[in-house]
Formats: sequence, C-alpha cells, structure tokens
Amino acid sequence: MAYEALYTRGRPKILSHLIGQEHISNALARAISSGRLSHAYLLVGTRGTGKTSTARLLSKAMNCDRVHEAQLAGRTLERKEIPCNKCDACRNFDSSPDNVEFDAASNRSVEDVTRLLSTAYLAPLRARVKTFIIDEVHMLSFEAVNSILKLIEEPPPNVAFFLATTEVNKVPMTIRSRCQVLNFRLIPQQTIAPYLLKLAGRLNVTLHEDAAKKIARLAEGSMRDALTYLDQCYAMADTEITLENVNETLGLISDESLDEIISAVTAKDRAACGRAVTKAFQSGLAANSIAEALITRLRDIEFEQLDDGKNFAELDKIIDAVRQATLEMNGSGIPDIILEMTLMKLAAPVQTFTAPPMPAQVLPSENLDAGRKIFYDVIKFLGEEDSTLNFMLEKAVVMSFTGDALTLGFKGEGVAGVFKRHQQRFEQAAEKFAGRAIKVSVVVDKNLPPPVLNQMTEPARSNLVGAMKVFNASDVTKIND
Repeated sequence: MAYEALYTRGRPKILSHLIGQEHISNALARAISSGRLSHAYLLVGTRGTGKTSTARLLSKAMNCDRVHEAQLAGRTLERKEIPCNKCDACRNFDSSPDNVEFDAASNRSVEDVTRLLSTAYLAPLRARVKTFIIDEVHMLSFEAVNSILKLIEEPPPNVAFFLATTEVNKVPMTIRSRCQVLNFRLIPQQTIAPYLLKLAGRLNVTLHEDAAKKIARLAEGSMRDALTYLDQCYAMADTEITLENVNETLGLISDESLDEIISAVTAKDRAACGRAVTKAFQSGLAANSIAEALITRLRDIEFEQLDDGKNFAELDKIIDAVRQATLEMNGSGIPDIILEMTLMKLAAPVQTFTAPPMPAQVLPSENLDAGRKIFYDVIKFLGEEDSTLNFMLEKAVVMSFTGDALTLGFKGEGVAGVFKRHQQRFEQAAEKFAGRAIKVSVVVDKNLPPPVLNQMTEPARSNLVGAMKVFNASDVTKIND
C-alpha cells in the first residue's frame, strides 16, 4: 500500500479535532445541536487552517444518522460526537455520489460549473442532504459565479453549499451576503508545537521540543504546512528528530551560525564577521534565505530579552540594514556580495574623514592668539581640498579659546551655516594640529567687530581701535567688507 502523507492522515475526524479553530467548532456544534444549519457557508482563511476539513466534517454531520437522532430527541451534542463516524452514512461518506467536491482553480469556466451543478435540482440518492464543496471559489470566472448565485439565492431542498477561499476580497459581495461566513485564524505556534509532539509520539518517533518549535515557526500558522515539514523530517529520521535534523532536512541555517554573525557584528570584529558569513554561505543557502533567517533570529533575541530592560538600538540597526539589503538583493546578480558587504560595514563602519599625518606641534598657550593660529592653520589646510573654505579667514571671529573649547563668531546666519556643514571636518583636522580633541562652538552676532581686528595681534589691534575712534568707524567697516 502506498505511503499516506501525514497531512492526510492527520485530518480531523470530528469537530473536537479541529486544532486552533475552537471558535468555529464550538459555534458549529451549537448550530448542529439546535438544527440551525445554513444552506450555504463561506469558509475564509489562509492555506492549511482547516477550511476544507471543516466543510467535510459539516457535510458529514448533516447526513450523520446519530446526529439526526440527537436533533430529533433535542439532546445537546458535544464536539467529540460530531460526526459519529460509525453509522452507515458516515462510513460511506467518501464514496457517496451525494457528496461532490469541486476545485475551482482548475475548473473555472461557466461550462464546468453548470455541468457540476446540473444535478443540484435532483433529489439525493442516499443521503439526506446533497452537499457541494467548492474549493478556491474566488478563482471562478464572472459568468461561473453568476451561475452559482441563483442556486445559493434560491436553493433546492436538501442541498448545501460550502465555498472555501483564501482571498475573500475576490469573492463578489452578492455571494458573501448570501452565505454564513466562517473566518479561520492562523494557528498559533504554541498550539502547533504540542500537537506535533503528540503526533510524533503516535508515530513512535522522538521529536525534540526545540525541533517542534522550529517546525511550528516555519509553518506560519498553517497546520498542513507543519505536518508536511514533520513528514519530511520523519522520512529522513531514524528514531528521533532533533533540531539539527530539521535544519538539515529543510535546508535551514542553524541558530548557532546566525549567533556567530550577530556576535561578530555587535563586537565590531570584521575578521570574525567575514569568517561567520563565509561559513553560512558554505552551507549552500541562498543569500535571501540567510538574510531572512538573520532578521527572524534578531527578532527572537529581542523578544527573549524584553523583560531584561536592555537597549536594542544596535540590534535594530542590524535589522534595518539587513532588511534594506534584502530589497537590494531582489533582481540583483550579486546577492551574496550585497549581504556580505552590508554585514562587514556594520562590523566596522567606514570612517568619513582621515587627516594626513602632521608634524608634531608644540602646544600653544591657551589664549586668543593660540586659538587664531589653530583656526587659520586648519582653514588653510582644508582650503587646499575645498577652496570655498578659504573665505572663512575673512568672515570668522575667534571669540575665545579656553581648554579644548574654541568659539567662533559670525555676523550672519548664512556664513555660519556654511561653516556648520564643514564643522565635523574642521574639528577632526583641529585635533591633529592641537594634539587633542577640540570642540567648536558657533555664535551668530550682528554686532561683532570686523574680523580684520581679530586677525591682528597686539599692539597693532589697539592702535587700529584708537584710530577708529578718531575716524568714522563705518568707513573702516566698509574697507574690511
């Protein structure tokens, strides 16, 4: 006999087996007990959450003899009793001609649907209710949808429709408004992992808890995907399934390899980062897969340490950079290099300015003249690279120089703004000339004396100030400007 996949063997047989959708199974159990079932249901949700399985359970329950007897007796049914799976109707359900399943993704024309529904007006052959399960109903053509609409609006007696879709926005409102809508949720990882552990026990294989959690995360809320991943690992395993088996079978990168990359980046160890990234690529994984796994691992680390009150600024920076790299990798011919260079830059950011080595300077005394000397020397040095800075010699006033603080004054906002754009370069170069870090402050004052006075040393400056008192000072200002 051919091997049966886990996701088919693991399909729920009763409503209580519907994992992660208790809000739906409880509501359906109450509706069945009270006999308030609709003739049309629209089952909405992402892949692998139980839409088709629920449609089959509900279809079987509508024809179950024991359910019918309980309804007649007015007895409330529990989820584990629906359906009974013991009566003739339940045992013959899969082969019943009154249970019709239709895939709208491959049979979407009006002719296909018309041929399918042509039997809807005929009485059921053996069952109480003739059921039609239409999967991926949003794939039907406009004409095909209209052919269903009339049947749902005015259904024949003893006919029920179950329409399943993953994209409810593509289903016309005329259909939605005539159906009871069942919204299927993504199944939480905390629900999938224990179910996988229980299922592995029934298969006589030991599934490690960390391996179950990894499979549950990969499933992204889909129980069918989780069972498919477990089936792959089960086929390759012996008597146990470890996290290493999961990574190897599904082609994933281990958390240890990701942690090596993260540790190297946060430690600013470029060499270690290069080795860790090379090791990751040697595993044969694509750059996009490594980047996505790295982002997921960083997210897990942050959530694990939320209660520790740690600062995640560095981790957030890495996430943003890698996320941007994934966008650049799409359609690129060098995705590996993009990811490598992104991580290498994070491990050792490139310096924006490196001043050439300067001869040793004798530390000048901390006064205005010493401050002017540093200012003029730096401007002349930077002016060789950018001539626009030379005009600062005529516009800036050295107001004070105390300790490591140099204050420059400007008469206008425009000139001050030009200097501020180059302030970081100025401070880096000033450190080379002064032999220590220099912090520059900028002051804008329209009443500052002309810069020419500040460029002069005593006693020349005092002589000029005296002359300005005798002559019209405005003339001197014009000459300076």
